[in-house]
Amino acid sequence: MSRIFLSFFIVFSFSYGASQKLWDFEHSFNLKKDKIAIVNINKNVKNKKNNKRYSLKFRWTLYANKTLILLANYMGYPYQFVLKRVRPLDRVKIKLLGDSGDFGGQTYALLVFSDFDEQKNVATIGVYIKDEARRIKVDFIEPKKGV
Repeated sequence: MSRIFLSFFIVFSFSYGASQKLWDFEHSFNLKKDKIAIVNINKNVKNKKNNKRYSLKFRWTLYANKTLILLANYMGYPYQFVLKRVRPLDRVKIKLLGDSGDFGGQTYALLVFSDFDEQKNVATIGVYIKDEARRIKVDFIEPKKGV
């Protein structure tokens, strides 16, 4: 009887976990050197006058020794990150809203350095946004083509 219960529990837990969505917003950018990617974040407020719009802008400036230098700017604060393609060093977390939310968790963006094409000189950076309280709307803007 315990084996039947255990097997049912395992199957149910895997099927339930697979159906849940991990990220509320996600996008992958393929960036050439110094091309700026923009993520527009609109904070939802019940009063339409108080809706705020923020931009998370980022670009990479140097790739050497399998290390990527990423420059970011959010709410007027500049950031510089050194990323490698090793699990704990390939990502950076940026808090998007200053408060922790009433009932939901923090709203944050995770920038992940996933690949670099050395022949094309293109870095692939994934943006994953968690917003359990549904307090923001997000638009991803690709960098402009050209020189």
